[in-house]
Amino acid sequence: MRLHGTIAEGVVDDIEGPDDDGLGWAVSVWVDDPDRGRSIWVLAETDLQPTGFAENADGDRIPVNTVPPAAERRTLLQLRVVTNVIESSIAAAVAANIEESLRDLVGHCRIATEAERHWADPYHYELDVAVEPYGDPVEALQIVAEAGGEGWLSVLDDGWRYNLWWSRPDEDSIFLAPEISGAEVSFLPWDDPSRRPESERPLVAVEAGDSYDDLT
Repeated sequence: MRLHGTIAEGVVDDIEGPDDDGLGWAVSVWVDDPDRGRSIWVLAETDLQPTGFAENADGDRIPVNTVPPAAERRTLLQLRVVTNVIESSIAAAVAANIEESLRDLVGHCRIATEAERHWADPYHYELDVAVEPYGDPVEALQIVAEAGGEGWLSVLDDGWRYNLWWSRPDEDSIFLAPEISGAEVSFLPWDDPSRRPESERPLVAVEAGDSYDDLT
C-alpha cells in the first residue's frame, strides 16, 4: 500500500477496527522509516492507496493477485477464558464442554477454539473461543451475558466494541464450564464500522461490580 499523498509504502498487517469517524476501517500497516526502521502505523483505510503488490514471507514484492484472499471478517463474540486446568487432555474436554454450553445458549453457530498455556507457573490453560451466531448476534450476546449471573466485574462500550469481564463470585457459580475462573467476552461487529450513539450504549446492560464505564 502507498500512503496517500506521499511516496512512502507499507505492508498491511491487520484491520484494527473502525476509524475515528466510524465511516470506515482503521488498518495497521508496517512502514519502513529510514531513521527508525520498520514500525507499525495505524491509518484510516482512506489514507491508503493500493500498489498492486504484496509482500511474501521473505520480504519480496509479489503481485497481490497471487496471494490467497484473507478470511472474511464477520460479526462475532470473542471469549477469552481462564481455567484452573494444567493437563492438555482435560483442557480439550473443557473446550468441548464450553462449545456445547454455547450452542445450548445461542443455538446454531460456528465456533473455533484455540488453547494456550499461561506464561507463568502453574501454567493454567487459557482458551480463545470465537463464536459466530447464525441468528441475531446481539441477542446471542444478551444470552451469554445473562449466563454470567452476578460474576460480571466491568463493562466497556465504545460504540463499536463491547467488552465484559467475569470472575467467579463464589465456588457454586458456573459460567459455561465449572473449570472457568475468569473470562472476557467481546462483541465485535465486523459487518459494520459505524459507532452506536451514546443513547444506545451500553449495548447490553448487566449489573457489574464497577458499573458501566463509557469509552470515548
